Amino acid sequence: MARQVVAILRRGPAAWCVRDPALDATAYALAVDVDLVLVLRGDAVEHAVAGPSGRETSVLASSAADLRGLVESGVRVQAIAEDAAARGLGVAALVDGVELLEVDRLAGCLAEADAVLNW
Repeated sequence: MARQVVAILRRGPAAWCVRDPALDATAYALAVDVDLVLVLRGDAVEHAVAGPSGRETSVLASSAADLRGLVESGVRVQAIAEDAAARGLGVAALVDGVELLEVDRLAGCLAEADAVLNW
């Protein structure tokens, strides 16, 4: 049986860093028998921004492509709804497959996990 691991990413994309090392490290979980959920909190919700017509733009392109790859590999990617709303982002602005998670449901998600990674 797969272990459930929740990885929480809080840091947003930075202009000086094309790829976020935390996203790369999270991708390694795909190599082992892990049921992975990636939660984007705070500024990290900006990693999931898709550009017009689903095409990523600017510095966010690499992050959005990484998230799309994780989603396509079966990783659940969730953005905290309140953090997305505070930045003017709805589900339509996010990479396809990224779900919105209400912050009050996060504690239950963490309680059910076998392990939590906090980046």
